[in-house]
Amino acid sequence: MLKFHLCFKDYPRILASCLVFPAFLNGCGQSDKGVDGNSPGGSGFIVPGVGGSGANGGAGSGVWPPTGYANVTNTTIGAYALGPDISSGTVPANTGTGCSGLYGVVRDFKMGNQTGGHPDFETAPTQDVKGIVQNTLGTDGKPMYTTAGTPTGTSGAANFNQWYNDTPGVNMTYIVALQLVTSNGIATFSASINNGGGLPDSSFFPLDGQGFGNEGQNHNFSFTTEIHTSFTYKGGETFTFKGDDDVWVFINKQLVIDLGGRHGQETGQIALDTLGLTASTVYDLAVFHAERHTSQSNFRIDTTLAFTNCGQINGVIIN
Repeated sequence: MLKFHLCFKDYPRILASCLVFPAFLNGCGQSDKGVDGNSPGGSGFIVPGVGGSGANGGAGSGVWPPTGYANVTNTTIGAYALGPDISSGTVPANTGTGCSGLYGVVRDFKMGNQTGGHPDFETAPTQDVKGIVQNTLGTDGKPMYTTAGTPTGTSGAANFNQWYNDTPGVNMTYIVALQLVTSNGIATFSASINNGGGLPDSSFFPLDGQGFGNEGQNHNFSFTTEIHTSFTYKGGETFTFKGDDDVWVFINKQLVIDLGGRHGQETGQIALDTLGLTASTVYDLAVFHAERHTSQSNFRIDTTLAFTNCGQINGVIIN
């Protein structure tokens, strides 16, 4: 298997770490610390794949940022960029020439305190709420709303189903690209506060000035993020999400992290060895996030998973 070993000793944000282009990459050496100086290191992160496109046909060079993407923003660890509006449901064809990030979608909503706004965004009460979604993904690959009443901070199944489905007049859908950095076996994207190791704070606002606009705020709040990819399970892997507001992580279509509710930054982690997976088998990973309140937006992923592609959007595999 071909591997490219790219180390940037003078990387402006993270010294002596490796930039992850999700094609084939090997880690930058061994240590007992990760990129934030706190996380345990690993045996070298490898993202296998066969080359692919960055969904718009412009990311095929494997160069960051993807061609034509907007709101390109360096974060504490890594970077993000906003791709084309795909509200029509059409994803540009995968050209199969290489990609430079992990790709998903973000959907913009009007805040609930605006005319025509969504009632679940901005105006929902603040608190942790477990059990908003069921423990198994639906056949469409989307979270299923609970059958046990109406959890606090939500307004029923019909409105919740709009969070991760394209709904004309309610949301606007864009491709989003996340650039991960790997160090000592851990791949990280951090647009977040409280990073540890003396690292600066940052935020996750990919839709600034796009979609329904900032609605009088300094950033565009009220959006959701959806990421689908897959990985080969080897044993010993972990996946950690740290952020706000709601976050649900599914592995093999089963809920493994539930950080539901409108709340401040929280952390959820899963050790994959607890899931009864079979080594050398490919499994799917799905991450669903919602930013539902002004003042902060934090989004951090730390993982040792070996992804097999750079994301899947509306049936188009980015690899």
